[in-house]
Amino acid sequence: MLDFFWFLNCALQVFAAVMAIKLTRLTKMNISWIVICAGLVVMSARSVIQIVNVFIPGFGFDTHEPYTIGSLIVSLCFALGVFLIKKMFVLLNQAETRQREYDKMLLNTAIMTEENERRRFATELHDGLGPLLSSIKMGFSAVADDITDVAVRKNLELAINEAIITVREVSNNMSPHILTNLGLRRAIINFIGKIPLPKDVSVSYNITIADKRYPETNEIVLYRVFCELVNNTLKHSGATAINFRIDEDGNQLKLTYKDNGSGFDPRRISEEQRQGMGLYNIVSRVSSIKGSYSFRKGGEDADTTGSTSSQHGMVAEICVPTKEK
Repeated sequence: MLDFFWFLNCALQVFAAVMAIKLTRLTKMNISWIVICAGLVVMSARSVIQIVNVFIPGFGFDTHEPYTIGSLIVSLCFALGVFLIKKMFVLLNQAETRQREYDKMLLNTAIMTEENERRRFATELHDGLGPLLSSIKMGFSAVADDITDVAVRKNLELAINEAIITVREVSNNMSPHILTNLGLRRAIINFIGKIPLPKDVSVSYNITIADKRYPETNEIVLYRVFCELVNNTLKHSGATAINFRIDEDGNQLKLTYKDNGSGFDPRRISEEQRQGMGLYNIVSRVSSIKGSYSFRKGGEDADTTGSTSSQHGMVAEICVPTKEK
């Protein structure tokens, strides 16, 4: 049995040496890997000599001196390889860091490209279609008295006014000029004032940042994240109360958002990653500017009405830097 294990040990050493040599090209001839390969080759060669002596007794090769020298070479190769392999891990970590930075840069570029396209499209609507509809309204006003059917005249006037309002609202939603001109606080308050809330949903908030301005990208990210949270609450949670606050905490701008709806499962983030929607959009946007996020079921902490409810609610905490990184 011991002979079998000895033979198996020798065979495994030879196998390890062969596989290490084959992998050398994948390591791009890294010196630490080459040194380790050399140690494995010497170790396997020593085993081959021992096997030959066993199966060919007349071979007569003295293994004592080669065994001792080989052991020393193997030890030196492994010691040097382990010492040098630290550099390889450092390079791998640096490559991973550069890749993460590159991914964040791409994501940030994609977000800003999206915002620029939103802004361009909003400008086209506001400056192109808006004046055209206003001209139609003025022309209609000039000939309105010639339309004898009062109902038709009234419906046409309502349709034109509704088109003008719709264009203005779509333009503002695409790229809110209040956010660009007046800042985050007023933009969020304006959003809450204009969003069509169900009658049974109440909103309370506390924004302590006044009209202080922050980097444009960070303001856009936090605004979009807030809008996404509100839309998710109204569409999916069945909540009757929303509460949020925005504070400047050190070098971070912190949004704490709560509702008393059906709760939140953090696993949805990974599930939505493939679809690029909803909560994953929030995570992507926040990560792109090196912010942080957390989601949890709120329990009583999210019950903004103060009543006992069977629903769990959700609490989201979003932090973005107050300065560009």
